[in-house]
Amino acid sequence: MPVNRIYHPRSFPSLLLTGFIFVVLPLIVALGSAIQILDGLVQQSAVAVFRSAGRIDNCRKVAELLNREERSARLFLVLGESEHLEDVTARHREIDDLLSQFAVLNVNNDLAGLIEQLQHKERLLVEALTGLHGTKAERKSRQEKALAGYNEIGSLVDRLERSSNSMMIKEVDALKQQAQSNKTTLAWQISGLIGFSVLLVVLFMSLINKPISQLDQGIERLGEGDFATPIVVSGPRDLETIGEKLDWLRKRLNTLDREKVRMLAHISHELKTPLSSIKEGAGLLKDGLVGSLNDQQVEVVGILDHNCSKLQKLIQNILDFNMAQAKEMPLDFQDVRVDALMTDVAEDHRNAMLARNIHLRMELLPVRVNANPNQLKTVLDNLLANAVKFTQDDGEIGIVMRRKGQILRLIVEDSGPGISEEDRAQIFLPFFQGQQKNRSVVKGSGLGLAISKEYIQNSGGTLRLLPSEQGARFEVVMPCGQDESS
Repeated sequence: MPVNRIYHPRSFPSLLLTGFIFVVLPLIVALGSAIQILDGLVQQSAVAVFRSAGRIDNCRKVAELLNREERSARLFLVLGESEHLEDVTARHREIDDLLSQFAVLNVNNDLAGLIEQLQHKERLLVEALTGLHGTKAERKSRQEKALAGYNEIGSLVDRLERSSNSMMIKEVDALKQQAQSNKTTLAWQISGLIGFSVLLVVLFMSLINKPISQLDQGIERLGEGDFATPIVVSGPRDLETIGEKLDWLRKRLNTLDREKVRMLAHISHELKTPLSSIKEGAGLLKDGLVGSLNDQQVEVVGILDHNCSKLQKLIQNILDFNMAQAKEMPLDFQDVRVDALMTDVAEDHRNAMLARNIHLRMELLPVRVNANPNQLKTVLDNLLANAVKFTQDDGEIGIVMRRKGQILRLIVEDSGPGISEEDRAQIFLPFFQGQQKNRSVVKGSGLGLAISKEYIQNSGGTLRLLPSEQGARFEVVMPCGQDESS
């Protein structure tokens, strides 16, 4: 089993489903990555908002507790009641706990120094207010001086609030930068995954188109009468099965075509004997060997003899065509100078071209090919005869030879009406005659191009009709030897 056969699904729908899954998978990955990035950004935003709100709330609570503590301290100095001093002590414990927690949460930023400084000064102030050493007057003086420290502490609280606000702004800016960075990362990821999806689309399109194209080419070859080239379809199992059935049909048509060729050859051969007798009898009447004839009888005998000759030529063409298809004609290959043979063929048609003032342009090369000289001459004669037949008076016919390596290309083109699009696909079919009018009085048999194609294929070459803006252009491609000049 070939290695690439492992990758072929069993059916065409499974190939489509596999392609759909592989194409959608990168998009799902992109969606998951976007969700993950957005989720991380949301979490960072939530943490930043929580920290900022916590700092602002702690600053507000510290400011409120300090105000209460200062009020209690002033009441104590005025009234001298111990309960106000106890309230100062209680507020101090709350402020100290709050600042300790605040310091733990902001140990790695600019607030840590301010919190430590505020906590130290507040402790010193409370110690001064609650200290019992010294006389009453000394304590009174010390407490009054301590109250002045609340202004400095208030300034520290204001700085703490401003620093918290500034830090919140920095965190917002950092979140913006992070969001922009995530946006850029996400854009690159999505672009890469979309590009990968496009590559997968191209890959699966080729996998889908390849067997369909093979089926299409096989059907076209069958339509063109090519029953020799095997039809091979590689792909899903169901399409391969269709290819195998088409190849079976090709073999069957090839068998039927050979049977048809043999039947036509047999019928044509059987027709030659009675036709020869009819022609011989017409010849005897025409020569007067069986008695004299009047003018009308001579005319009738002439028509009979002419049509017998025409029918004999038609039968011979049919025999030649069938034997060429059946590969039963002796090949008798020889080295043939194509330029010399083309010159001889052109000489045979010179009178017809002179009578209609047709200009013949030839660009020949001294090239030899290995072919049957009679068959090759028939091909060249058919191509030039068709060109003369369909070229208008005062027209032009071109015969150009080109070679590339060991390949000879010979092109015969004319300035006639050309071949219609409807006729191009059937021009090499036997007995086919196009719809274009020509100057020939005698209607052809429609076998010339079919015989020519078979003869060229026997020599290992090809004969095809080239596209052209005006007139018809036929190309003969054959393997050739060295130039005569070399």
